[in-house]
Amino acid sequence: MTPIVGADMARDQLRDALVELGFSLYEARCYTGLVGTNGLTGYGVSKATGVPQPKVYENLRRLVRRGAAQEVGTDPVLFVATPPTELLSLLDAEFRGRYGAANEAATVIEREGQSASAISLTAFTSREAVLRAAEDILSRAERRVYLSCSPAELDELLPALRTAVGRGVDIVLLDFGPERDDEAGMRVFRHASTERALFRHHQARHLALVADSSQAVNAVAVDGTAWEGIQTSNASIIAAVKGMIRHDIDIQQIYADFRTELIQAYGPGLQALESYRAPASLTPSAAEDAEASPAPRRRA
Repeated sequence: MTPIVGADMARDQLRDALVELGFSLYEARCYTGLVGTNGLTGYGVSKATGVPQPKVYENLRRLVRRGAAQEVGTDPVLFVATPPTELLSLLDAEFRGRYGAANEAATVIEREGQSASAISLTAFTSREAVLRAAEDILSRAERRVYLSCSPAELDELLPALRTAVGRGVDIVLLDFGPERDDEAGMRVFRHASTERALFRHHQARHLALVADSSQAVNAVAVDGTAWEGIQTSNASIIAAVKGMIRHDIDIQQIYADFRTELIQAYGPGLQALESYRAPASLTPSAAEDAEASPAPRRRA
C-alpha cells in the first residue's frame, strides 16, 4: 500500500473513501473541509471546499443528521466535524446493523424459496415408470421402508425388497394379496378386512412407498390399467403417504383381533363403513350397489 504523504493527500483519500461508503461527493467534500478546524460557517465551508454556497447548507445538515458533524452556536452557526475515527466507528456500527437486517431477510427469503422448491414432483403415467421409480428408491433406502401395493406390483418389487433387507433395511409391508410364505426380515401385514367382499373399486391397483421419510412414490390405476403417480421428497406429502400406510396397517391389526365383532357391526368386508360416501340422491346403478351392500348396524 502506498504511504499517504501530506494532509492534502489524506483529505483526498478520506473524501474518496467516504464516497465509496455512501456519502455524496458534496457531503464528503464538506466533511473533509471541516476536519482539522474548530468549526466553520457554511460560507467558510463553501470557500474552503468549493461546494457551491446554495448547496453547502443542505449538505452540512445531511452530515449533522447522519452524525458526521454538529451545529454549535447561534450567531453565527458553526459546523464542527465529528472526529474521523469516531465517524468511522459510527459507520461501522451502521453497516453491521444493516448487514444483520439484510442477512436475516435473505435467510427468510432463501428458506421460503427452499420450501417452495421442495414441492417439486416427478409425475408418471405408466406402470413401468412407477415400478422403476420404486425400485430406485428401494436401492437407496438405508433405514426403513413402508410399502403398500397391489399383489402384481409387489411380486415385481420383491427382489428389490429382499436386497434392501440384506442391507439391514427395516421393511414394513401391507400385502393386499392372498396369504403367502413369510419373507425373512420383513414385517408383513395382510389387508384381510376386504376379503370375500365385492367393491366397485376393487379393479383399482395402487403403489404407495416411503423410504427413510425422505422419498416417496404414490401411484394408482383406478381402472386397473391407466397409471398415474408421483415421486417426491416433499416432507408434507411424504408424511401424508406414510400416515395413510400406517393407518391402514393399524386397521388391519384391529381387524385381526376383532374380526367377528367388526363383521357383525359392519358386514362382510366392513362395507357398511363406506355408507357415508354415497351421494344424497343415488343414481339407479348406485342404488343397486347400495342394496347389494349390508346396511350400517349400530352397535349396542
